[in-house]
Amino acid sequence: MTTSQKTFSQEEYDKHGNILYEIGKASAFQSVLKTEVQWSVKMSDENWDLDTVIIGDGTLKNITFIKPVYTQFSNGEYGFVAVKSIAKNGTVKEVWLASDRAFKKAKKQYGDWHYFLEQVELDKDGDITSFYGS
Repeated sequence: MTTSQKTFSQEEYDKHGNILYEIGKASAFQSVLKTEVQWSVKMSDENWDLDTVIIGDGTLKNITFIKPVYTQFSNGEYGFVAVKSIAKNGTVKEVWLASDRAFKKAKKQYGDWHYFLEQVELDKDGDITSFYGS
């Protein structure tokens, strides 16, 4: 008796191979930076590295990084608080390190467990806003 075997198209292979490559690259950089935060930000340039500027035009310095945390307040109501840190500049490395510092503060202060950084953007006030998943 023979069993049929699923074969994959070149398109499927390329798509999944690229995803695994990005995961591997992010994992290697995470190891170098020694962060708890995992980088899951969709990058527009496949040749990105730690020096790639992702926030602003490369001239921004000491940018406030904001991690929103949903928590219960002392009055029993729920809402968001902003846990902040500073990114020295808009490179992947400095944004990632700022996100890790914000995560560690949020974990300590609010018991937050969301450590997959999925989105970062510069808001109208000049701050980096973020979205984390778990």
